[in-house]
Amino acid sequence: MGGKSSKTGTEATVQNKSEGQPMTYDASFKGPIKNRSCTDIPCCIVFVVFILAFIGVAIYAFAMGDPRFLVYPIDSSGNLCGTGRFSNKPYLLYFNLIECALGTGALPKDLQNFDIKNFQFKICPTPQVCVSDCPDYYWAPAISDPTKAICKYNVTKPQNANSAIDAVKKEDCAPFIVPSKPVVFRCLPGPVVFNPVQNVSGDFNGTRLADRNNNTVTANQLKEAISNLTNELNVAQDYGIKILGDVTASWWLILIFITIAMVVSFVWIVLLRWLAGIIVWLSIVLFVGFFAFAIYYCFNKYVQLKDTASQWIVTQNLSYYANLKETWLALGIIAVIVLAVMLLLLIFLINRLRIAIALIKEVSRAIGYMISILFWPLIPYIMQIIIITFWGASAICLAAIPKTNRDACYIYRDITILGSNDSRAQQYADVRCWFSNQFHKIPCNISADGFSGSSCRCLTLGDCDVRYTYVLQAFQLFMWFWLMNFVIAVGQLTLAGAFASYYWAFHKPKDIPLFPVFSSFGRAFRYHTGSMAFGALLIAIVQFIIAILTYIDHKLKGRENTAAKFILKCFICCFYCLEKLLKFINKNAYIMIAVYGKNFCVSAKNAFSLLLRNLIRVVVIDRVTDFLLFVSKLFVVGAVGVLAYFFFAREIPGIDRVIPTLQLNFYLIPVLIVICAAYIVASAFFNVYNMGIDTLFLCFLEDLERHDGSAEKPYYMNKELMNILGKKNKVSKQA
Repeated sequence: MGGKSSKTGTEATVQNKSEGQPMTYDASFKGPIKNRSCTDIPCCIVFVVFILAFIGVAIYAFAMGDPRFLVYPIDSSGNLCGTGRFSNKPYLLYFNLIECALGTGALPKDLQNFDIKNFQFKICPTPQVCVSDCPDYYWAPAISDPTKAICKYNVTKPQNANSAIDAVKKEDCAPFIVPSKPVVFRCLPGPVVFNPVQNVSGDFNGTRLADRNNNTVTANQLKEAISNLTNELNVAQDYGIKILGDVTASWWLILIFITIAMVVSFVWIVLLRWLAGIIVWLSIVLFVGFFAFAIYYCFNKYVQLKDTASQWIVTQNLSYYANLKETWLALGIIAVIVLAVMLLLLIFLINRLRIAIALIKEVSRAIGYMISILFWPLIPYIMQIIIITFWGASAICLAAIPKTNRDACYIYRDITILGSNDSRAQQYADVRCWFSNQFHKIPCNISADGFSGSSCRCLTLGDCDVRYTYVLQAFQLFMWFWLMNFVIAVGQLTLAGAFASYYWAFHKPKDIPLFPVFSSFGRAFRYHTGSMAFGALLIAIVQFIIAILTYIDHKLKGRENTAAKFILKCFICCFYCLEKLLKFINKNAYIMIAVYGKNFCVSAKNAFSLLLRNLIRVVVIDRVTDFLLFVSKLFVVGAVGVLAYFFFAREIPGIDRVIPTLQLNFYLIPVLIVICAAYIVASAFFNVYNMGIDTLFLCFLEDLERHDGSAEKPYYMNKELMNILGKKNKVSKQA
């Protein structure tokens, strides 16, 4: 004891905690320690270095990648539609969609292994031009108005049928035109084109369509071409464009509903001070009543079916089991067991339930004294929005690098080889080529004989290697996980410091520090950036591993190796569980850091030891809190979601006068966005509440271990908690 007595009370407390001993009284402890030092400095340095690398990669992506190449198509000359001198021509028109029937399946396998989707010609090897609008008419060179022809940029439009036919044969103009609609900025024939008669005859609205070799074009061929093309373009992007349009048209209404969700969440938190006990006890009564009725109903059905003959068989017809007396007997017994267990738990845990409800009420009081704490989530959310925006922009630009620099990676040209002895034959020996004068584009073999004078279209690869962008994208994804979890850590540590300041204020509200939230925020950033980065790093590593495993699992879909997929699912499940455990440890570690200012590992160990010594209370408070917050979120999200549904579905009388010009493709899209946003807003508010409950609970456990209610060691808990525990301070609280 002599060695320990020379230490301060706080140091002794830390040593006792490390040994798993109950905490001892410290007369100098008055809440969150103000005289503290920086913690986990090495991790702080590593974190700063990684942030600089993250910014560096983003700057490189912004310089090298143009996101417009991911949105707008590229014509046959390499021009980007919708930009520059083509800004008024955002759509791409294919001269002969029949050539798209080739797709990429007919190309050699060695060519398919290349990223040819970044090279527009290979999706559909026909001349393509940018146009201001997709055509809405049929056109054929011999019988239609020649001035309506669509030609290459440097070609004068034909003035008569003969010049139109000549232009088509030279591939200077499109051989035929059908009514089209823009799909992902590509002009594709609409449903009006496809008629059963056209499948055979090729007669489109009285206009016979043919390619430049005068081969009849049928609707079946167009369908096949469009099918191959849209498979490459991913027609789902069309829905994305429509969804983006709906969001653009209704964004201001979405913001109004988000504001409503914030107001409802705020009002609900205020009301929880009086409603918490009612909600919990009413839920328990309803639970008991439900199972009591279930017992009555099941045994009543059993009595009704008792004398009926029955045979137990295995079947998929669930109604068969509903007519068996054994089914209702089994369900009745299960209901009796569940109700009995519930009643026993209520009998033995009644006081702990009362403690949980009292702590929930105390959080409402704390928020009432520190009203600014409800606005605190805005700061982490602004930080997260900045991170998401910065990361998203850099990720998009990284993805655009291969297309932006396509000229350095691909060379596209028509060549004519004059036999295997041609001086250029060796030059193109390793080039992927195919005959351009054949409908099916049969692959060329330049080193072979028998194609003298044939025109071969070739795709060569330059010195560009863009595979490094995948590594950079993986790094950016990891940094996104790390930074997002760091912001969460900042929010939790700040809230923990504020709520701890409230609990350890002996005379409330007089002893509550001025600006407790911002004081706690300052301490967190000044002293514990390294600790927050360390805790965030642990979760980020696990989340990154989950992302990799999930990606591998996605790639294994359709494979026959069932054992490998099962093992992979098990690994994903294990890492999900590890993530949940780390989040629980981190939250409680941040609470101890906010109070004592120790490093992450010591704080995590101390928090875990304290919770382990009060395991039953931890389980009860955790379950009750989860249930209460679930009910609260359900109320906020449900109320706002239902209101948004009736609003955007125009089910509210007179709504057409409020939004007469609002036209949506899918009215459920803004409703779903409102529901998701309401959930995020409600989670932000109730996460404050949840963090307050966890912080006050740990402080409450420390209060019980540190103090005994004597004049020297009075309790800091409120009178309701002391009455529940049968404790009281022997003297009145004195200044």
